Parts: sequence; structure tokens; C-alpha cells
Amino acid sequence: MTRVRAVDAAVALLASMCAVFAVTTLTTPASWLAPAFWCSLVAVLVGAGLRRLTSRSLLVLLGQLVVGAYVVFAVTVPGSLRGGLPWTWTAEAVDRVGIDVTDVVTRYAAPIPSTFGITAMLVAAAVLLTIVVDFLAVTREAPAAAGLPLLAAFLAAVANSGAALGLGYFVLVALSWLLLVSRTTSAVVRRWSTAAATPRTPTADPETEPGVLSGLGASARKLGVVAVAAAVLLPVVLPHLPTRFVLDGLGQDDGAVGRGGRVGFSSTLDLSRSLQSGSLNPVLTFRTDAPGTPPPLRVVVAPEFVDGQWRTTTTGSDSRTLVGAARISSQVLTRDRRVQVSANTLDAPHLATIQPVVSADLGSTAWSADQQTGDLFVRSKPDDYVLAYREVTVSADQLREGIPGGDSGASDPQVQASRALDPGSAQVVRETTAQVTKGATSPWESAVKIQDYLRGTAFTYSLQLLPAPTRADGRQETDPVVAFLETKQGYCVQFATAMVMMARAAGIPARMAIGFLPGTFEQGQWTVRAADAHAWPELYFPGAGWLRFEPTPAERTGSTPSYAQEPTGGATTAPNRDPEATQSATGTAAPTTNRRPDVDPTTGAVLTPSVGDRLRGWVTSPAAYVVLAILLGLLGSLVLPVTARLLHRRRRERAPDPATRAEAEWQELVSRLGDLGLRPPSGGTPREWARHYVVEGYLDEQAEESMGRVVTTLERGRYARPGSALDDRHPDVESVARAAARGRPVSRRVRAFLAPRAAVAWWSGLGSRVAALPRRALSGVVARLPRRGR
Repeated sequence: MTRVRAVDAAVALLASMCAVFAVTTLTTPASWLAPAFWCSLVAVLVGAGLRRLTSRSLLVLLGQLVVGAYVVFAVTVPGSLRGGLPWTWTAEAVDRVGIDVTDVVTRYAAPIPSTFGITAMLVAAAVLLTIVVDFLAVTREAPAAAGLPLLAAFLAAVANSGAALGLGYFVLVALSWLLLVSRTTSAVVRRWSTAAATPRTPTADPETEPGVLSGLGASARKLGVVAVAAAVLLPVVLPHLPTRFVLDGLGQDDGAVGRGGRVGFSSTLDLSRSLQSGSLNPVLTFRTDAPGTPPPLRVVVAPEFVDGQWRTTTTGSDSRTLVGAARISSQVLTRDRRVQVSANTLDAPHLATIQPVVSADLGSTAWSADQQTGDLFVRSKPDDYVLAYREVTVSADQLREGIPGGDSGASDPQVQASRALDPGSAQVVRETTAQVTKGATSPWESAVKIQDYLRGTAFTYSLQLLPAPTRADGRQETDPVVAFLETKQGYCVQFATAMVMMARAAGIPARMAIGFLPGTFEQGQWTVRAADAHAWPELYFPGAGWLRFEPTPAERTGSTPSYAQEPTGGATTAPNRDPEATQSATGTAAPTTNRRPDVDPTTGAVLTPSVGDRLRGWVTSPAAYVVLAILLGLLGSLVLPVTARLLHRRRRERAPDPATRAEAEWQELVSRLGDLGLRPPSGGTPREWARHYVVEGYLDEQAEESMGRVVTTLERGRYARPGSALDDRHPDVESVARAAARGRPVSRRVRAFLAPRAAVAWWSGLGSRVAALPRRALSGVVARLPRRGR
């Protein structure tokens, strides 16, 4: 395979990886990207080798498919190969992958978890894409057709994401494809004519063909840039089409139609189906002056649990009196914070707020405040609004000892309604609570023990609920709270419900809060999406009011509030989480990589991670792969320049006599000038060549003198008496090469540095030399064998 086709194969791999990179937005983490790259690289190398052995394109394609499939199975599907060979167990492994993929894609919204099945599928898809692109662009020399599979991969990411991809993803794919088309097409055009005219006298080649190609290339590049720019800018003014999905479940949402999706809450929340929205459509964006990660945005609270469902209170009167902060004692440190909401899509009458609200500015929108819960309700959906909420800073010691003068809530209907237990689960809840809170000396200690129990390793976070257990009478358990406490598997609604009921059993008023986690932080604002929906318990403590606790063992909910932790820090040990607990379909927030990880989410205190944690976090992040690729690219770009330098030096140092060294110096100069585009004349003496280089290279007087000394030494070596002493002219060679480079275009100088012809020729012949080693070794052995008759 020629150097040109080798570079084309590398560009095809680059274009494929750019398209695959867009698919990383559909998964978290993108741990499959590295094996996808290495497996694709193997497929490209196999194709390059097969093209050297055969001209039959279908054989090349078949070989790539076979080797690619083998590598994918070996790398991503454990147990699919035994002894390095496929057999019936391979089909069983494929079946396991298919089951896992179907289960994940139908249950989760993007980004979906990178399970073993998803990893295997995406790596296989990446390898297949690379093989198809390599086959079309390099083997069949049809780079334009290679744009179709690249487009298909990019659209797979776009169509299955509820939000628009960044422009960078499209630009990467478009530019890499244009580069592929440009390179392959230029190579084809150069082969249109192979006839060359030979001048009668030494003269410079007219370089008409490169000039024509340069002009065509410039026009093509301009058109390509215009096309990419148009593709980026036109969608801004064109309507956004509805989202489409691979399977039912991936990103699905009744309202997920382009940017027009809306989010609403019903007045009842079914325990087994709530908060499973998969839409990534933005619900709202907001800015706040609060440090660190702000608290969740509450939409409604539900104090009543009836027949396995949480019921919210009524919207109340038309009063605008804000009562949420009324029961906070003056003994508690507070500070008012400002929240500015924009691009709100939450349907009326609900409004997302950070509680307790102390002031609200909704413009002309009519609104009211529930006098029991403090929730705000609107007559129509406001696009933008401004709130102020009271930030409560209360310590664990204050809650343990009790806040002096705190209102017990005896006259508050909301507090009293938040004490009732569900009759169907009351007995089991009381027994479990008594065991969990044993030894607690205050309501706060009971609350922390309950929270830590639910966040412990005995419980598993999963959207997939286990079958209800069987009771002693042989019947299946019908109460959802009892079923959860026995199976110990569920998601945020189950965990929050269990803590509310157990807190009530411990004598603490508790209620369910429904809303959104703060979402992702980017460019100074927080973006909340439908998939950030969450449920959490609020417990009432006299003097502090309603406080949020976090029993859900999901990484995206962040750590528990500081007041809900033991002062020693031992109360919030992270549980053994299911990998599926980190997905947006769980009703938790978007990836924590966009949070502010260096600030405590409740106190705003700066946290200092260890060096090891930072290093592990960086190494496992997608940015590490990008940096590694850049470093490898930089190191790889130096291979040819270093090779050329070493080759020229070896020829000079291994010269047996001064005359041979002078020839090596002359050949080095001719090679380096050729890299700069100064082609030698078709004939003539070294003197004539020197004059040609001086004229064509626009060499100055000093460089001309250096050229003269090099030629003089060469002539003396050729025609003088053998053994004559000759000066080392390598410094003159360097002087002439530098002077010639100053008069050449920057692109030509860069090309001369990165791809010197001497190094390219050496590496191109490396395969032949390596292949000849066994034959040479065998010939040497045969030569040493004694011959018959001697």
C-alpha cells in the first residue's frame, strides 16, 4: 500500500471516531470509547495489510469483518471465546448482550448506563462503521459515499437525544469527512495523466499539475467551509423536527417534541410509576447567588398517602402571603438568596421554587401561595420569574439538642397531617423503625439513623422493582411500602416514602416533596431537565421548620445535607450502588461532572479532594482520552522528522572515506531541497544543479557561497586522487536548507518537516525488509551447511 493510501486509511479512522464521539452523549460513562478506538484501529490495519496482498475489494472487506468481529468479542464479551475460538458459547454470549441491550434501551433515557451489553454493542457498531468507511473511502476510493454511514452514526446520536448536540460534534464529523474527500479525490486526479515531457536542456519542471490541483483544492476548501457554516447556521432559523427513538423507552416523553416539550405534574403520584420521565428537554434554567450547589427546586409537597399513592394538597386561596419561613426560629442562622428563573416550561398551575420562599416577582402572572405548604401556584405559565428564598444554616448539634423556643406545630394542620401512618404498612414500619432507631436519644438521631439505614449497603437502587414477596398466609404482598422494606430495591420514590413513614413512626412529622434536582451547571447558570425529577422527604423540626433529608443512595443526588450527618462524618458512608442508579431515567439529576464538586452542596464550604482522587477522576474522564490522543499525535508527528535526521547522520558517519561522505552530504541536500518543493533538473552536472537551486530557491549570497563549497567538495571527491582530505560540508548543507526554507510557503515548510521523503521511503520499505529477514536467515544457514563431496 502506498503512503497516500496509508494516510487515507488514517483519515478514514479519524472521521469514523469523530462520528462515534457524538454517540458518547447517549451513555454515561463513555468507557466504551477507548476499546472502540483500539478495535477500530486493528480493523484499519488489517485492511491496510490486505490491500497490499490483494486487489479484490470484497476479500479485503471480508477479512476486516472477520477480524473485527473476533477482536470485538475478545475485548468486550467475556466468555464468548474459549481457547481463543468461537463456538456455541459465542451464540449464548450474543444472546446475553441482546437481552441486556434491549432491557437498558427500553427502560432508560439517554444518557443510558454503559453496561456490558451496551459496551459490546457500541464497540461493535464503531468497528462496523470504521470498516464501512474504510472500505468505501480507501478500498473503493469513493469517499463521498463514505459520508452516508458517517451521517447515519451522527444522526443516531441526534435522534435519540432529547436535547440538541453541541455544534462541535457536527463540525468534527463534517470537517473530517471533507478532509477524507479532499485527500482521496486529489490522489485520483493525479492519476488522470501520467505522461511527462522531457526538456532538451536542464530546466525546472513547470509544476503545472500541482498548480492546477492547488487551485482546485483551494476552491473545494472554500466550498466545504461554506457548506459547513451553512449547515451550522441554517438550523437556527429552521423549525425543529420531533425527536425519534430507537426503541420505546430511550428518551421517550409525551411532550418531547423538539423544543416545544412541556412538563407537568398530576395531583396524585403512583408509587410504582412516578418520576420516570426520560425526556432531556429543559424544564427551566436559573441563576442564583447561593454558593455551591443550590437545594432542589420543589414543585409540590404531598402529606397524604392513600392506597399506595401520594396526594398533594389543594392550591388554596388567592392569598399571596408567604408562610414558608414563618416557623424558623431567630436562634437559627439564615440568609436570603436570590433565584432568577428563565425559559420556564413547567405547566400551570405548578411553579418550581426553592423553599422557603420569602418574596416572588412573577410580573403580570397571577399567582397564589398555599397557606399550609408555602408552594406557589400560577394561573398561567410564566416564562421568567424571580424569587428570594431563605437559606437555613442549622447544625447537627442544634437539631440534636433542640432549638429553644421552637414552634412544635401543634396548631399547624400540615404538621399534624404529616404524622399519620399508612394503615396497610403501619405494623411493619413500626417494627422496622424500632430496630433501626434503637439507642437514639433525640428525634434528630432517629432521623439520621433512618436515613443511613436506607442509604446502607443492604438496599439497592434500581428502576426495576423486584416481585412482591409472599406473606405468611401464602398471598402476595400488596402494600408497596412493606414490599419495598422486604425486597430492599427501588428508586427515589420508594426510598423517600419509606423514610417518611419510618420518621412518622418515630414521632417526627414528615411529608413527601416532589420537584427537581438543580440539574447541570454550565456557563454561569443551572439547567434543569425533565429527567432531573426527584422525590425526597421533608421532616419537621421545631425552630428549624421543614428540612430536607436524602435517603436515596444515588450518586446524582449528591451527599446528604450537612445537618443530616454525624459531626464525625461517619453517618453518610456511600452505599453499594447499582450502576443503573446513575441514569437520568431514575428521576435524578444530570451528570455530576457538570456540578461544582469543590463546594459542599449545603454549606458552601470548599472541599479539597486528595491528589489520588483528582488523578483517578482525570484519568477516567473522556478528557483524558482526548489529551492522550493529542500527545500520541504529537509524538507520532515527530517519527518521520527524527527518522530522516538519523538516516542522514548514519550515512555520513558510516561513510568509509571522505569522498563517500561528500556524496552523502550532497544527497542529503538534494533530498531536503526536494522536500521543500525544489525539484532537481532532469539532467546536467552538479554545478548546473547548484545554479538551478540558487535561481529557483531565491538563495541569498551567503547561501550561494555555501552551495558552491558543497559542490566543490563533491567534485574533488569524485575526481581528485583517492584518499585526498576533504572538508566536512554538513554545516553548509544546513545553511543552504535553511535559506531555501525561508523562501517557501509555510505549508510547504511544514510538509517538508513532518514528511521528509527519505523517512517516508525508509518506512515504506520496512515491511519488505522485515519480510525478507526469514529468507536471509535461511540462506545464511544453508550457506553454512557442508556440501556433499567436500
